[in-house]
Amino acid sequence: MAFWVKAKDLLIRRPSIAVYKHLKQLSFDYRDAIIDTGRKMVEHPIKTLFYSSNVYLLVYAYQTMPTLQTYRDHLVDIRQQQILTSSLIRNKNVETYIDTIEQLLLRDKIHFVDCFLFSLVIYRTQHRMNDNSFKFYENLCSYLHLKRHARIVDIGAFNRWFILNRKLHQADIFYDINNEKNAL
Repeated sequence: MAFWVKAKDLLIRRPSIAVYKHLKQLSFDYRDAIIDTGRKMVEHPIKTLFYSSNVYLLVYAYQTMPTLQTYRDHLVDIRQQQILTSSLIRNKNVETYIDTIEQLLLRDKIHFVDCFLFSLVIYRTQHRMNDNSFKFYENLCSYLHLKRHARIVDIGAFNRWFILNRKLHQADIFYDINNEKNAL
């Protein structure tokens, strides 16, 4: 009987008291840190505003980061606008750009890279190597996808694709022989 009481004291009671004391001290430390932070925030309101707005901006950028599906949807919208625009006034540069992007999408040469605060759409040429182990290693490790033979096609942030939006604004601008812009 004395053995069980001693074992219970050593295995259950002492460790639980130590854990309780540790958690109690930890809660006091966090409480003091929050109080000190509040005092510093009241003392320096400009710094507080600056840092809190930057944190909010980072969170907003993460929440509104565009995806490859939004890129494709935006590409379809531009294509539909081109179809509705007369062939006499279409911008030929934008038309060839959209055709090229669509062809690359069909050939799976365009890859989407998630950078947590912004997105990249890259064009990556295929490697012609005889070493199959390198290809296998490269497919396993996603950070190698930007190493060689890659070109950034578009950058997206805050639910916008910047190059596609610029092309959308140029889609109905016709360049005549004298390099004059005629907009509708």
